This record gives sequence, C-alpha cells and structure tokens, in this order.
Amino acid sequence: MKKIQIITGMIFATLLLFTGCGGSTRKEAQQPWLKCLEVYSNAANPENIYHVEYPYAFYAFTTDTEGGGITRRYDLQEHVKVEDLAEEDGGIQYFVEYVKGLPENQEGESLSYYVICRYIDEEGKEENIYRKGYGTFPEGWDGFIAQFNRICGGEFLSGGGIVQKVTPGFLTEAFGVTDEDVREGTLQDVIDTQRLDMIKVTGTFRIKNALDGYYASIKEPLLEPYRPRELISVESTQEEYDAFLESFFERLEGSRAEESESDQAYLRRFTLPDTGQSFYTAKTSDLDKLPTVKKNDDGYYGLELDAHMEGMTMGTDFIYSADGKFILVPMDCGTDILTAFCQ
Repeated sequence: MKKIQIITGMIFATLLLFTGCGGSTRKEAQQPWLKCLEVYSNAANPENIYHVEYPYAFYAFTTDTEGGGITRRYDLQEHVKVEDLAEEDGGIQYFVEYVKGLPENQEGESLSYYVICRYIDEEGKEENIYRKGYGTFPEGWDGFIAQFNRICGGEFLSGGGIVQKVTPGFLTEAFGVTDEDVREGTLQDVIDTQRLDMIKVTGTFRIKNALDGYYASIKEPLLEPYRPRELISVESTQEEYDAFLESFFERLEGSRAEESESDQAYLRRFTLPDTGQSFYTAKTSDLDKLPTVKKNDDGYYGLELDAHMEGMTMGTDFIYSADGKFILVPMDCGTDILTAFCQ
C-alpha cells in the first residue's frame, strides 16, 4: 500500500508540472513595447517637416548653410516616453493596429506616406510593419497624424491634403538652389539623374552632394577609360613625373596646388588651399609597392591606405593618367580635378 501511495504521488506531481499548475513553466504574456514608429507624411507642410522617427528625432530643411541647404536631424525633446506610452489607455495598440490596417504592396509615382513600425509583441517577439501609399492619403490619416504628433510632443507632420513631390520649385523653396547652381544642366536633370524623391530629401540630405553627384555622373564617360580595371606599370623618370604634375596643375583652372608632407608611403600629397581639397599622386612603376586590393563590386581595383590606427586601413579608389605612367588618389577632390588629371 505504501508503495502505491508513493507512485501515485509521483504521477500527481508530474501532472502538475505539465498542466501548468503549481510551478508553471509557461511564459507569461508581457506588455507590448513600441521600439520605433517612423513616419513620412508627404502632405505639403509649411514647416518643411515630412519625416519623424519616434521616439528619437525629426528631420527639417534649412537653407542657412554654406554651399546650399541641407536636411538636419533634430532630437525630439517633449515626446511621450516609450514606457509611459505603454501604460496609456490602449497602450501602443492604436498605432500598431492602424499601421497593420493600411493597404499592403501598393505601387505608384507620387509617394504620399511611408510608415515603419517596430514593436515587441506580448510574447516578446520583435515585429516589423512596412506600409507605403501613393497619390492620396488613407482613411483616418488625419487622426493618425494627430495622435502621432501628440506622442512626439509637437505639431510636426501634416495630415491629408496636397501630396508634395520633389520638383525644381520644391528644391528651390526647401534648399535655396536654382538652375543656375547646376553645372551643365537643370534642377530637373539633377532630380532625374540622382533619382531624388521625398524619402531621400527628407532623410539626412545635402543638396550640394546631389549637385556634385549629378555633375560627376555626366562626366563619368570621360573618366571610365582611366578607371583601374587592371593593374598596369609604366616606367617613368622623376623628371617626367615633375613635368607631368606641373602640366596637370596648370589645367586646374586657376587653382594652385601645394605639396605637403605625405602620411602614405610612395604617395605624394597635395592640397588646394582655396578649397581645402586634397589628393595623392604616385608613379605606376611604384604600384607594386602600394597595398592594392582585389577588384571591388564595380569591377575596379582599389588601394588600402594606412589609417594610422593600429591594425586599420582605409579603402580608396584611384585613377590613371592618359599615358598610364601615374595615378591620382582622390581623397576629397572634385570631378574637375579627376578630368584634368586624365587629359
């Protein structure tokens, strides 16, 4: 009898373990937690704010900068804290359910909104929701934006209305540039070539980079033949090297180059005092002494320069001169310097 009682007790304890009674091992549900709610609302906004990333930052245009306007990132200051949002009536469910309810897989030309919602659900699993809309705004968008502005702590985004697109007039208004600022083209050419849209210009963005990128793209056919698809070495004397550099500097259209002590072996360093741009040059006969790397994804070879930090290097491009005797390593110099070097 005593043996039967012991066995019965063991069975009962086992049942308690697997049914969750007593010492349960089942994971309890937790409060959902919003990691990030990032919203692009492209309703025309006189405050020039189209992008907010709760609970971190908002992005706004400014023309008060040298070299053209930029989009700056500003920290949110008066936002509802994430932990307080979770304790509000309804918690994060309103935002999650609204974003989930937006149409999926839409396509179009004029982006009206883009929402990214990242949250931790009741089971502790991270969920990510992405929704894009085009042409118009969805039902309830004004209310959603009002609630979103509330938790962000200010009147940042606009709700429904006219869908703002990237046009030459918009770039002029937002970034203070006109067609006169475009070298060998127009603002519409920049928009088309750089594929500017509201997502690009409302992130961390600098209009000067877009203008420079456009100019570089139209000059690329002139430079491509001198890109290093293969490693070549052509002998040259020091006299030829100095004569080539003198001729090269004369082609820089009034800019003067000053040589300074180089921090890289076998590379000479030059700076343009007027612009602060700098570059290195070398003889291709010394190329085997420089740390070259295999071809990049674009099919060109590159160099690994000393980053002057223990065990670290920095990758960089280079370009050949027309006769193949010399190379230029463009640290931060512009397209005109590259084309002048290849002539």
